[in-house]
Amino acid sequence: MKSILLAVLLVLCVPLAAQEPNAPTLKDVVDADQRSAEILEAQREVRSRTPGETPLSTVLEIQQAAAAKDWVTAARYLDTRYLPEDVAQIPPEVLMERLAIVWRQQRLVDLSRLSDEPQGHLDDDLPSYRDSLGTLMVEDTEVPVYLQRIPDGDGGRHWRISNATVKEIPLLWEAYGYNPAIERLSGVLPEFDFLHMENWQVAGLVLIVLFAWLASTAVRWLMLHLIQFSSRYRESLHRFFAVPLRWFLFFKLLQIGVGELGLSLRAQVYLNASALGYLALAFLWLAAIEFLTALFLSNAANNQYWSGIIRPVRTILKALALVVIFLLWLTDSGYDITTILTGLGIGSIAVALAAQKTLENMIGAFTLYIARPVSPGEVVKFGQTVGLIEEIGLRSTRIRQFDRTVVHVPNSVLAAASLENISEADQRRFRHDLYLRLDTSADQMRLLLVRLRELIYGHERLTDRAARVRFEAIERDALRITINCYADTASWPELLAVAEDLNLRILTILDELGVELAVPEQRLTIGRQPVPLANSAVDAKAVITQMQETGELPFPDHSTEQREQMRGSVRFPEKGSEGASGS
Repeated sequence: MKSILLAVLLVLCVPLAAQEPNAPTLKDVVDADQRSAEILEAQREVRSRTPGETPLSTVLEIQQAAAAKDWVTAARYLDTRYLPEDVAQIPPEVLMERLAIVWRQQRLVDLSRLSDEPQGHLDDDLPSYRDSLGTLMVEDTEVPVYLQRIPDGDGGRHWRISNATVKEIPLLWEAYGYNPAIERLSGVLPEFDFLHMENWQVAGLVLIVLFAWLASTAVRWLMLHLIQFSSRYRESLHRFFAVPLRWFLFFKLLQIGVGELGLSLRAQVYLNASALGYLALAFLWLAAIEFLTALFLSNAANNQYWSGIIRPVRTILKALALVVIFLLWLTDSGYDITTILTGLGIGSIAVALAAQKTLENMIGAFTLYIARPVSPGEVVKFGQTVGLIEEIGLRSTRIRQFDRTVVHVPNSVLAAASLENISEADQRRFRHDLYLRLDTSADQMRLLLVRLRELIYGHERLTDRAARVRFEAIERDALRITINCYADTASWPELLAVAEDLNLRILTILDELGVELAVPEQRLTIGRQPVPLANSAVDAKAVITQMQETGELPFPDHSTEQREQMRGSVRFPEKGSEGASGS
């Protein structure tokens, strides 16, 4: 299935917006309109020519009448002399309208190329009474459109569309004209135009939009149901079909449908070649990027890590694809992208300075991805911030703290900072200081140290790494014992459970030995007041004396053999608690 989809992508990636070799571009249309607007403005100011006196004035009158749908007035500028009988039977206004429709489908009127002199152009290799307006194509045959200077019946001469062109109008209409049903529909609909489209073309465009939307929706629904049968590629195919490919099909169907409407050349440039094709291509590229990145993630060994990397990479690829398509559209529209890129190169210095922090954060993101000091899903400590990394974006890293608040740290700061990756800990440390009352006897202290060491050496959830219990200091108001050990887990909740068990056992030992914890207080003691043995559950002095006599007093520490014998003797959890194993 994967190879089939890749082959389909390669086929679909063929340029979708190619135009005919000599077709006018968007720039041609814009430039021609600009030049024509300048000519019109000059004509309004001068008004020195009467209609029909020059080729330019003739075309201006035809344009004005055609814009008002006044084909009777426009037909006055047709030379209807010496026409074949079958052409002469067609009303002049019908001939004029049909010629205008066919002309709009193939050519633009560039007023700057028309002569504003009564003699017309004298250097165009045509007879002095003719000027060329352009040519129209019927299959592989060129049909010239001439302006001809003919007598007006009053002793003067006016410029008209030549009868040599008029007699070819039926042939042109047969090749490019509208179906009679469409003509009847055009007569029924209200008179209006939109984006150089006639009323029936606008109605057809609405229907095509509805059909393209329904068809792309149906294809999307069908494909999303079919991919449910693929357990391995379901997610990647879903990203491919869900959004981008659906929009590609919509714009591609819309482009095909619009191409069948017989649009004017301007409407073709604005809608078909320059817009819809490149929109379809853009969504196809986006679909391909979505599919390939999702396909990579479905085959990646460490999906959680790579998903954090792929997300910004996918965003960058999409941005680059849109920029490339935009530049292709500019090229296809007739604009010189070399000039544009040169301008962008000059302006990029200012943009780079303005976006310096943004670029630093993007580089910081890639540093985090490559060096991998932390990854999404890990717990990290950064300064005073401790939390779970949810996402490493292009600008910042999203950290959710344990109180459920979210901190966004810029990547440039995070990449240069000292990070503590708590999730990478293989064991968890238990360290605690016990502060005992100053009236605790030396024998009580010795026996307490022995019991605490037996506890941490024998506890089955504690390792022997740096396991120690030491009487470290005699402070002003307490005796301090430090307990240090490591639990055999990387889980913080499990460490809390082990710590709870240790604390309860320590309290039990203190209670058995009659040793009390120091609390902040002020006391005045005259003389030494020993602790009565009656208050102690265990006679510490007697136990220590016996151990001294038998040579079993384990100071400064237990031997290696003794520690091995004690290993695992303290079961976790404590016997009698819920979940404790029997012994």
